[in-house]
Amino acid sequence: MRWLFNLDSVPEGDTLQLGWLSPWPIWLWILVIIGIILFVTWCYRGTFISQGWRITLACIRAITLVLVAILLNGPVLESPRQHRTSDQVLVLLDQSGSMSVPDVDMDDLGRVSRREQMLHLLKGSEPIWNEISNNRNLRWFGFHGHAFERVPEEPNLFPSLDDPLGDHTRVDAAVSRAIAMAAGGPVSAAVVFSDGRSDQDLNPRYISEIRSAGVPVIAVPLGSADAVGDLVLEQVTAPGRAFTGDSVPIKVAVTRRGSAIEGFDVVLLDRHTGRELDRTHVDPGDEPRIESTLLGIPDEGGMATWRVVIEPDLPDLVTENNQNDIDINLLDEPLRVLYIEGGPRWEYRFLKNLLLREESIESSIMLLSADSNFSQEGDRPISRLPVTAKEFEDFDVVIIGDVPSSVMSPDQHRLLQEAVGNGGAGLLWISGEVATPSSWGTTDLADTLPFNGPYELPSIGSPVQIQPTPEADRIGVLQISETGSSGWPTVLNDERIDWSKLQWAQWIRAEQIKPTATILAETVRIRDQDQPIPLVMSARYGLGRSIYVATDETWRWRHGRGEQIGEQFWVQLIRHLGRSSLSASRGMAELTPSHRQVPVGQVLQIRMKVFDETILIQLPDMVSLSVRDQDDRVVTEVGLRRGTEMRDTWNGAWVPANPGKYRLVADLPGIEIETDVRVEDVSREYQRPEADHAALYNLAQATGGQILEPEQLDQLGEILPDRSITEIDIQRAGLWDAPFIFLLLLILMAFEWTARRLLRLA
Repeated sequence: MRWLFNLDSVPEGDTLQLGWLSPWPIWLWILVIIGIILFVTWCYRGTFISQGWRITLACIRAITLVLVAILLNGPVLESPRQHRTSDQVLVLLDQSGSMSVPDVDMDDLGRVSRREQMLHLLKGSEPIWNEISNNRNLRWFGFHGHAFERVPEEPNLFPSLDDPLGDHTRVDAAVSRAIAMAAGGPVSAAVVFSDGRSDQDLNPRYISEIRSAGVPVIAVPLGSADAVGDLVLEQVTAPGRAFTGDSVPIKVAVTRRGSAIEGFDVVLLDRHTGRELDRTHVDPGDEPRIESTLLGIPDEGGMATWRVVIEPDLPDLVTENNQNDIDINLLDEPLRVLYIEGGPRWEYRFLKNLLLREESIESSIMLLSADSNFSQEGDRPISRLPVTAKEFEDFDVVIIGDVPSSVMSPDQHRLLQEAVGNGGAGLLWISGEVATPSSWGTTDLADTLPFNGPYELPSIGSPVQIQPTPEADRIGVLQISETGSSGWPTVLNDERIDWSKLQWAQWIRAEQIKPTATILAETVRIRDQDQPIPLVMSARYGLGRSIYVATDETWRWRHGRGEQIGEQFWVQLIRHLGRSSLSASRGMAELTPSHRQVPVGQVLQIRMKVFDETILIQLPDMVSLSVRDQDDRVVTEVGLRRGTEMRDTWNGAWVPANPGKYRLVADLPGIEIETDVRVEDVSREYQRPEADHAALYNLAQATGGQILEPEQLDQLGEILPDRSITEIDIQRAGLWDAPFIFLLLLILMAFEWTARRLLRLA
């Protein structure tokens, strides 16, 4: 039968039905049938045979012609078969760094991270995923900045998920890429498990690509729906070296990320002993960045490790970013100070006794108006002023009182200037009515003053009171402690108290202050003056620093509080200048980065200065500097190029690409010098670590999808659209060349021919 009907191309067991390749319309069939009847009637109407034979032969010819007409319509035997192509469900799992934020409260697990929440949801909804995978093709993707397919290993349903690894998220870009990777078949929907936190807004181009593909996004928001803020210890800056007994300023910058408005304490601890060195409280507020200065007073020399810790008033979002360690080399040796004064004014008498009394300061005091037989005072009395560079290098801080510039030669002016600029010495100017600064304006040392001329400064003309500026708080000076807490005594600003008023001070106008200078203290409000008048100014000069004090009346404070206020005022300024000298006394060479903490992608300027002549003559114009990570692996090499004018200095730049702590190492002949820098990630994703469910809602709405809350995950199978494709494949067997049709035509025509011969018809 399969041979007779030409069914070799049709699978066995399939249902067969008659079909046509070129079917005629009904009106054509009517005309053809009428034509056949007329033709057959015409053929046999004049024959001389019996009526029975005439009808028989006419019917056979009609049947033959009808069969031919049927064959012209292309009769076929059809076997229809349905083929179903299952649609794909794309499941995208967020694997960015923000998924490690622990802001989800779960009844049975307590507070967990968003990643742990996602794993818990997947495991708890395994029957749902099994049901979906029975009818659809499940494809798993991880994503952060882009999407990448994750294939589960048999017999697991879910892929293995690594810890959060991406430092930024692009939800829309990841969905668009996943759809492109699944272009081989229909896609039902993209199911996105994410906290929505991204470092960029939704990109219209990616949204357009998703909509063009017709794929809705079903977003499962992870993380807390209520915004939870985070306090971050963003930056800690401390001097690399300090003296024991010194009030070491530790500058701290804390960033409030997200919705953090709670108050907190910033605490300075000795990491080895656990002793609390200082503490300051910050009240609740909405300032995004808070800067504060802690003061640590070390009592032992050697290398100390201090820890800065944030203690929030309320539980913090991420506790790992609430502390930072710093290393400080503490020198158990006195600070060397040279004090030059013209005459025994009251400020001189007070400051001289202070220097003699302070055990952490080794002083040499030169009173120029004294008789030749006067015994100069100090821990190391001197009979003359320094005249060589070596003699100036013996002092960390030089104090110049009301002294005419003529007491030193131009060469001594230049040597002192070089000691400040190249040696890092500190220079403290104490103003006077006779010579300071009027007689110093034409000398080399005028460049070290924090202000420009004219140097004939007038008097303010009325008693004034002094108050520190925020800059003084930032660098840790003028922190007067009367009750155990650092600050500024309110009695010094009380107009009713006469002893707190400075009867004389110089008037330095604001436009005279150099752009690189900072004001550490200024007058309290003066009548008829819109702006306060600077009284204590500081300026960086080369490696050193200078401070100018525009009054010599602080001795009056001893009438109200004894020596305590004045002593802290001057000692803190002297120690601040002394730290500049310490940072410059590095030995044979030093590496100095422009910043100790920088964000990813910011240019870090690096300077290497060589002090040893033996090493200096051996170095080429280009020196290689290696950047090493915490595992001591070389991350990159940075070239340092020798300066054209300063031949003892090499400069270079490095752009860090990844966060972390790095060590900069330069191998020089005979020594290895190094320094540390910390690279911080300040991308938008980490600046605002709270979940961004609104972004997921916008993405779902823009693509025709919807939000599916974690507790509604069991409804996923019901809301997934059916995008499967059902195709009908028809197998055809043509009847026009089938043996059965050939035999039938042959029989019909043979019967008619034989009958006509027997009946003797033409």
